Amino acid sequence: MAYFEINGLPMRGSIEGFEPTVSLSLEKGRGLSVLSDDGKLAKALLDAITGHGQFLGEIYLNGMRIDQLASRKRPIRILGDTPGIIPNKSVRENMDLALKDSAYSDGERAMLVEREFAEGALSGLAESRAGALDFSGKTILAATRSLFLGCDLLIITDLPVPTNGDELRTFNPGAQLDTLLALKNLFRRLRATWLSFLTDSACVPILSDRIAIFSGGTLVQEGGLRECINAPVSRMVADYLTFPRMNYRKMLIERDGPFIMLRSGRYGFRVSEYIKRAMAPREGEEVILGVRPEDLGVRPYETGDPTVLNLAKIIGVDFLPANILLRLDLEGEEWISVVERNRPVFQGQLVELRPDPDRIHLFHPAHHTSLLD
Repeated sequence: MAYFEINGLPMRGSIEGFEPTVSLSLEKGRGLSVLSDDGKLAKALLDAITGHGQFLGEIYLNGMRIDQLASRKRPIRILGDTPGIIPNKSVRENMDLALKDSAYSDGERAMLVEREFAEGALSGLAESRAGALDFSGKTILAATRSLFLGCDLLIITDLPVPTNGDELRTFNPGAQLDTLLALKNLFRRLRATWLSFLTDSACVPILSDRIAIFSGGTLVQEGGLRECINAPVSRMVADYLTFPRMNYRKMLIERDGPFIMLRSGRYGFRVSEYIKRAMAPREGEEVILGVRPEDLGVRPYETGDPTVLNLAKIIGVDFLPANILLRLDLEGEEWISVVERNRPVFQGQLVELRPDPDRIHLFHPAHHTSLLD
């Protein structure tokens, strides 16, 4: 049996009726992201797991059936803003108070606390007042306390975002990326198991080992993170798992001698042999091309080269922690590429776009399902 397993029928209430039957499982020390395009099924599942909604089925956690337990007796905690933090006490005091009520021995408590101060995101903050921490620090402290208190499953429903001193419920990649990575490292060190209900495309890949995506009450795709990223079954799945956003363009499938080309205006390129086999029977049809920013290569345009079709102009250069994000004007459409930090790029520069031919995605233009297995 998996560490966490849910099988059954979550209910939103007698007026709205039933949700579909769901079946999800998760191993210990892993993270699962639950996503739905309207949010209703995700909310129904959250209520079922935490004991705040009706549920027809079974939920097991760490070998124990919990769906018949009262909400307060379930070994589950929700990470919201700063649950349980005492602001006028130090970070160390907050952690000591959490461990005091846990099942850890004195020796284990001391080891765990010191390890977090030495290796974790709270390094150097032991004597700082908890209320004076920034939002990232409070999030990490809240997660650490919840896990030290002995919860078997941590649920992430939202994260605080710092913007000019105000707390907003909107994801800010510059402010939150480090927090997300620190959370992931904390979960790994403490062998935590977690469910994420965050929907932003920057959060999902970082906090997920497995993905479950619902649309209209139907499970669209469920599987490992890499599997879902490399083979999304639809544009909706691709959008959830791409940060920055995926580039899309309507293309026509054409034959060029022994090759298959995708063309749109002056933009066009040959596909790989694998994609050629799938697209050859669709010659003359339109498809939606999807290219992730990290799979969209660029190289400087050599003026006067008449063979180059895929010209674009750099209209924005943004520096990220590990690379550079380029905003590109492609015949009036804005595309995005992510390149290495040491690339000599500048605003106004003409570049040739070079998508990785083995890593493009093709979708049906009407119902947006993937055309590639």
